[in-house]
Amino acid sequence: MFINSPSKNIKTKICIIGSGIGGGTLAKKLSEQNIDFVIIEAGEWEGDSPNVEYENVGLDFGVRSTTTIQIGGTSNLWHGVLAPLDKIDFEKRDWIPNSGWAISLDDLKPYYEEASKVLKVEKFEYFEEEGLDGELKQQLHSLSFNRKYLKNKLFQQSLPEVNFKSVVKNICEKSDKYHLIYNTTALELIKENKKITKLKVGNNDGSFAYVEADEFIVAAGALETPRLLLNSYIQNDNIGKYLMDHPMGNLCQLEFLKPAKYPIYSDTKYSSSMKIKTGLEFKDEKQKELQVPNHNFYLRPSFVKGIDNESEKVKLSLLAFKDGGVTLKDVWKVLTSPNVIRQILAYKFSLDVTFKYADLFFVTEQIPNPNSNVTLSNKKDKWGYKIAKVNWQVLPEDIQSVKIWFELLLTKLFPKEHFKFTHTLNDFNWEEIFTSAIHHVGTCRMGESPENGVVDKNLKVFGVDNLYICDGSIFTTAGNVNNGLTISAFACRLAKYLGSKQ
Repeated sequence: MFINSPSKNIKTKICIIGSGIGGGTLAKKLSEQNIDFVIIEAGEWEGDSPNVEYENVGLDFGVRSTTTIQIGGTSNLWHGVLAPLDKIDFEKRDWIPNSGWAISLDDLKPYYEEASKVLKVEKFEYFEEEGLDGELKQQLHSLSFNRKYLKNKLFQQSLPEVNFKSVVKNICEKSDKYHLIYNTTALELIKENKKITKLKVGNNDGSFAYVEADEFIVAAGALETPRLLLNSYIQNDNIGKYLMDHPMGNLCQLEFLKPAKYPIYSDTKYSSSMKIKTGLEFKDEKQKELQVPNHNFYLRPSFVKGIDNESEKVKLSLLAFKDGGVTLKDVWKVLTSPNVIRQILAYKFSLDVTFKYADLFFVTEQIPNPNSNVTLSNKKDKWGYKIAKVNWQVLPEDIQSVKIWFELLLTKLFPKEHFKFTHTLNDFNWEEIFTSAIHHVGTCRMGESPENGVVDKNLKVFGVDNLYICDGSIFTTAGNVNNGLTISAFACRLAKYLGSKQ
């Protein structure tokens, strides 16, 4: 059942706040267990609703969209390029302050496989080199690089990617058990003793309603979830801290002295329903030796020598988002740059290109920083509640870690008899060129206790018996991959846990 702004109070077993990847996966998995739920969604069926806004006082994200408030959340924007986090991402790393999850990769692996089915990943085993078929393995080993330092990281993209707007619509449309309440904003969780008794919501006309439930799950994203908890007076000093993203951009360019094809390094359309590609990252022992986070880079074919950073930002914006928010200036920049057009076409259609040049496109892991945060602004929404104040920061140590990569790339990681770089050691400019990947995480992190986290290993908020969080905010560290598969895996795990309590 769909309800546009409820005129009366509602009672249910489970209240899910948000209909994106976390909320959408929960809806699917709870419905499979025949458990009643209500989804509260601030947005509508199309467009970006003004019901949720934030004030940015930190770094410029460098992209035109960082969230979208509509049914399906940011799954309306993404291309669904997926991979699990690495084993090392979950571990306590002495050289990465505030690292170490309360669970391990082994704990989550069965749910990664379950989430892969939700996200229509064709071959879960292809996330590991050992699972690849012979041809793809051969492609993986066709490129020469320093394998003492680097290892492959495999990614898959389902075609078409899953949009949770459709998932939620199909579940709720003709059901009396599963309700989608949209155009309705979660404002405050009402707590009595150690339990949430009801959720106060705001309707589009400025009126209020309440949702009573046995369990509440916040899946509103790493910018909005801390705002809701702070406006609800949930007591935990970690709420809103450790805002992270994946600073990304083209670090440098590699020239192939003998041009050749490397399909799995550019993008291989393995079947009509799947694309696969590989990135490169440091081996675990090298990360420890060099004291750096877990960065990853892709080789993106280029057809001209050198990188135009202004064109790059336009290209990244066009490739990263599907919201149609393209300006005339963007269109003109593309039309006057044949290289950008060819790169976009090669990416979109997995064209069989020959590498003469490759832009090394980095997706980097931030060091968790408590001073990068989401707090409450003095500005208020139309219901009188404070909006989020977003203060994204990147540490000097983050920049330095990329510089270590840059220097090793130019000197040690690719054999000089096969390659040369179009950059010199004096050309390092990461601080000027990186943008957000709109992978906001970390602001309600998982921990072993309230002293170092907001939620426990079961995603339950410390000190509240029936409140859970299931979105990117629970990440303790960010790794170097899109958050979607991990969020969906945690949602599968949480749905099973809640099912066992019924």
